Amino acid sequence: MKISNQQKKKNRKKIIGVAVDVMIDKGFKDATMRAIAKQAEIGDATIYNYFPTKESILFAYYEEKLATCVEKLRKVEKFNEFTIHEQLQTFFEIQLEQFLPDREFIALSFKKIFFSMSQNAELLDSIQEQFEKIIADIFEAAIEVNEIPEQVFQQIIYHLFWDYYVGMIIFWLNDKSDQFSDTSVMIDKTLDLFCAILKAGAVNKLFDIGSYFFKNHFLGRLDRFKKRVDTIKLIKREFMGK
Repeated sequence: MKISNQQKKKNRKKIIGVAVDVMIDKGFKDATMRAIAKQAEIGDATIYNYFPTKESILFAYYEEKLATCVEKLRKVEKFNEFTIHEQLQTFFEIQLEQFLPDREFIALSFKKIFFSMSQNAELLDSIQEQFEKIIADIFEAAIEVNEIPEQVFQQIIYHLFWDYYVGMIIFWLNDKSDQFSDTSVMIDKTLDLFCAILKAGAVNKLFDIGSYFFKNHFLGRLDRFKKRVDTIKLIKREFMGK
């Protein structure tokens, strides 16, 4: 019997939710696909139509949370009028709010997902691409309204924000302060610094300075070195000819 795409999405979401509970209860190693299927009321064979392995369910959880975060951002009133600092902070805060009910699961799965050099690396790449697309949209909006200048090495900056995101979650998982206030302060202060650097065009200026020194000193030295090499070659030809 064929089921609708809407029902498939519901089943997929249910499997992910059940997997979180089963893995918290049994641990990742002892949480079998059969146990997850049974609790999700899905056939033992049917579950593999949605996820080939239990590892793939872990990655799907983080992908789903990012997708849900985008939906929530769209519902934030006048989000498009926020500064880049406010938009980034709102994004990270909503993401942590989503993780909060599953904090035990995040602690269980985070290293396995974000520090894994396994055959599932392409699944992590997909999550990173999804994350960087969100950051790129925020940056492009800020550039469009002239809040920040266009940045050189913009793609590298997106990668750095991915590293920041991973570090932020590690900090949050180790935060023992009341209502994770230390994490909130950390996010606010670090984003304040990042955004000040972006607005000042510091990366662009450093690149300009680096380009100047490269062109005027390094390349200049290469020209002088080339002349010396040419002179040596000339002397060698003269000597060999005699």
